[in-house]
Amino acid sequence: MPLPRVRFRNLSPRALKYRGADALVVSIPKSGRTWLRFFLRHYLSGQAGLAFRIQPSAAERRAVPRVECAHDLWEHLTTPRRWDRLRGRYLIPADVRRRAKIILALRDLRDVMVSLHLQLTRRGFASGARFEGTLKELIRHPLLGADRLVDIQNHWLDEWRDRSRCHLWSYEECRKDPARVFREVLEFLDFGPVREDLLQQSLEFASFDSMRAMERENRFDHVILRPGDPADPESFKVRRGVVGGYRDYLDPEDVGLVERAAARLRG
Repeated sequence: MPLPRVRFRNLSPRALKYRGADALVVSIPKSGRTWLRFFLRHYLSGQAGLAFRIQPSAAERRAVPRVECAHDLWEHLTTPRRWDRLRGRYLIPADVRRRAKIILALRDLRDVMVSLHLQLTRRGFASGARFEGTLKELIRHPLLGADRLVDIQNHWLDEWRDRSRCHLWSYEECRKDPARVFREVLEFLDFGPVREDLLQQSLEFASFDSMRAMERENRFDHVILRPGDPADPESFKVRRGVVGGYRDYLDPEDVGLVERAAARLRG
């Protein structure tokens, strides 16, 4: 099913957040953006001599380059709230799409499908998106499944891939060499010379074990890093962090279906 035609206008207050951004992290859910968010906010806050906060004050936001996160088309097309779709609440406005630097976060679609199913069934999204079916059903779903995720990512790749202000970030590459990959992100953003001491501190702060501990302790008392059910390990935002963990959840038929969808990714 082709993507519906979308006018990239945002008539909600959220448009101000996007227009105030120096850069945007764009992704389908479960592609690693929490890792990116925590690393960048820790690094950029430290660069400005400030402590990390999940919700910085207005003064702190003015002192630190703004990197905002968006699921953009995915959230727009999956929210059940008709009013939010009509006003384009989750869309990056057209002028921002043309101006801002874009970090496009990508992850193995097989792992994405597993994590997305757990998120939808055990946590849900602030946009109201939920799903009550099985993982098999989600993979094949016309609006939430593997083919739709590929269509959305292809739209972004077509829109931004050939532009010098778009950087492709790979979850798998970051797992292999986080220092190199995050250094490349900082060089792309160009918010000042990369500080190696602060890079290492931010890598440690945003490591899997560190974020897992922060979520388990509910250190920030914020939905960004809070389990759906503290007694259910599968409801944690920072769940396993395993590359190839899909093998524990998908049978060969489902793996083949997702791989055929992923083969359509452009580039």
